[in-house]
Formats: sequence, C-alpha cells, structure tokens
Amino acid sequence: MSLKLSVPHNWQNDLLDRIDLGEGEEFYGKLESDVLGGGRASYSCPKVSRRAVEQEIDRIHRSGCTFNYLFNGTCVDNQEISEPFIREFSKQLQWLQDMSVDSVTVSLPLIFEFIKKNSLGINLSVSANAFVDNEEKARFWEGLGAHKITLDAFTINRNFKQIEKIRKAVKCRLQVIVNNGCLTECPFAVSHGLACAHSSQKGHVSKGFLVDFYKVMCIYTRVKDPSQYLKGDWIRPEDVHLYEDLGIDSIKLVTRGLPTEILRTIVLAYSRREYCGNLLDLIFSHIKQVNFNKFDFLYVLKYFFYPQRVNIFKLLQFKAMAHGLKDLVYIDNQKLDGFLLSLQDKECSKTSCIECGWCEKKAREAVRLDPLRAVPALKAIEKIRDEFVSGSLFSYTRLR
Repeated sequence: MSLKLSVPHNWQNDLLDRIDLGEGEEFYGKLESDVLGGGRASYSCPKVSRRAVEQEIDRIHRSGCTFNYLFNGTCVDNQEISEPFIREFSKQLQWLQDMSVDSVTVSLPLIFEFIKKNSLGINLSVSANAFVDNEEKARFWEGLGAHKITLDAFTINRNFKQIEKIRKAVKCRLQVIVNNGCLTECPFAVSHGLACAHSSQKGHVSKGFLVDFYKVMCIYTRVKDPSQYLKGDWIRPEDVHLYEDLGIDSIKLVTRGLPTEILRTIVLAYSRREYCGNLLDLIFSHIKQVNFNKFDFLYVLKYFFYPQRVNIFKLLQFKAMAHGLKDLVYIDNQKLDGFLLSLQDKECSKTSCIECGWCEKKAREAVRLDPLRAVPALKAIEKIRDEFVSGSLFSYTRLR
C-alpha cells in the first residue's frame, strides 16, 4: 500500500482547488488559538472564523478526504485539571463532533484519555510533540488506543533501525514529518514547543505574543555551521521510499502558515517523489517561506505591539535579519542523491559527528552560501541573539 499524505490546511479558499489529494488522504489544521494551544505560535497561523472552518471541513469531506484537528499543545499551565478548562474543552470537542471531524492529534496523555472517553467516533493520533522515539513509548500510546503515531522527527528520522524496531512493536499507523527542517537532536525542542503552546493558548497571559528566541538560535546555528542544514530532520522527496520500506504508513507535510502556492509545490514534490532545485524551497524552517498573513497595522498591533514587554523599536531588527537571509542559502537537491541512503549504515545515533565528518563533506558539495552576504547576515543574527541574552531587547534603557 502506498504512503498517504497528511497536508496542512491554511484556511484559504483556493487550497482544495489547487491541491488534489487522493481519496482517504488527510488535511489537518486548527484555529489560530484555542483553549489547549498548539504546536505553532498564533502569529504564524492563519486567522479563520469557526464558520469558515465548518464550511471548509464540509468541502474536504465531499472531496473524499479526511480532516484531523490538532490538539498538539504541550502545556496548559495545569489548567487541564480545572473545571473551567474541562467545560470549555468539552464544548470544543462537541463542535468537532458536530462537524464529523475524523481524527484529532494530541500530545498530552490526560487530554488523550479525556477525548477517548467523551468523544465517540473520533480517531486519536499522537503528536510528534509527544516525542515518541522508542518501542516503549509507542506501546504506551497504542495501549491507550492510538490510531496513529507521528514519530519524533528530531531523533527518529535518521535512525532507520529504531524506526524498524518501533514498526515491529506496534500495529497502529506510523507517520513521519518530512519537511520541518529542525536541528537533529534539537536542544531547543522542548522549550520551543512550550513557547508555541502558550502563545497559541486562548486566554493565556501572553496574549499570543512571542519573540522567538529559539527560531533565532536555529537560524544562527545553521548559518554559522552550514553542515547543520544537512544534519537536520528533513527527508527528501526522492528518499521517501526508504521509509515506506520500513513500514511507515504516511508522511506529514508542514506547515499551516504557508500560502497555497508554496504548499502546492511541496505536495507535488512529495507526491511525485522528486524535486529539481533548492531543497530549501520545500523546508518550512527556511526563512523565505513566510506566513502569508498581511503584516498590516492590526496584525502587528495584535501580536507584536507590547511596549511594556519588549523594545518595539528593536523588533525592527528582525525584519532586517529576514531580508539579509533571503536567498542566502542554496542546497542543490540533486547533489544529495544517495546521501540519506548512506546514513543507514553509519548509524548516526551511535556515531560522533566529529569523528564521522560525512555531513561536513557533503555540505561542501551541496550547500552554497552567498559569500558576500554570509558574514553580514551572521553578524545581524548574532546581534539579535546577544540582545536576547543580555536582556536589552526588552528594555528601553542601557542595561549594565
């Protein structure tokens, strides 16, 4: 059986017209904020009304596809053990049932069991934010009743033997994320997930505000060391068959904040299992794939105008940083033929990168940084990083 696709919905009216999925394949999405929060900050997600969601899910069902709603936030400030939360969450579950949503994706075990007990007919999927990376964790979630588990991309995507072990350990469906582009074994994964969950949680004290230190650190790490682009958790379209052979049932594409034309490019590449050009055209974490929300006055006011929390004048540096990074990096996808296959024998989880050096070698062949712009871009990122660390980004006076 061929791999199924799980495709993000950006709540744009043209998405279903531009992306043609096969019967039984999946779209996923969520409101920009809700009582549980999610895996992306609200500012990076499209704004949508509940009525528009209802209409779009009806269109999805009429097209023969399914819909998965995300409850993939990783922290609710312990509100999940309070009566007000349960009351509001129950209302949202009823709303999903009224729309005949096919499945939900969950990170927290208590939320998983609550949905299982209180929502009939909805399949339960486990989020990558639950960090399932071994047989015991997979068995735990399957034991709770998981229909599908999305494996932890940070640690699993390059660990072929571990995927094989998990596949043998469980019978539920297994899914991998192919184009997130995070750092492998990312040291920021937990903290970044918490920051995104809180900044997309309805009623949270943050009110959706997030100046993303972890994103800055991710960019800084890779521009400083281009081999990190190859050490990431992405899977090329040409290499999807390797995971199909291991028993993976579906691949998840990201993310919900991309415009339809970019999503179409990504879907076509992974459907056809080939792409000629810059691999970063398909990878979400690359800076040029920005959220399509118009940065108008109301948008900026809602998510970034918090002068009591941050020096709003210094926030302009982020715009300059983004401009400096645009088209800075080119990864020649065709020069990576055989790269991922070669890692099957190297067992990255048991090998020191310093001793191996394979990714550094391939980066010299396939990764190109504009030499005239790389140093100024790195300095701009370092300046923002230093202002985070010193605290000056959040002050209008000079700190000692």
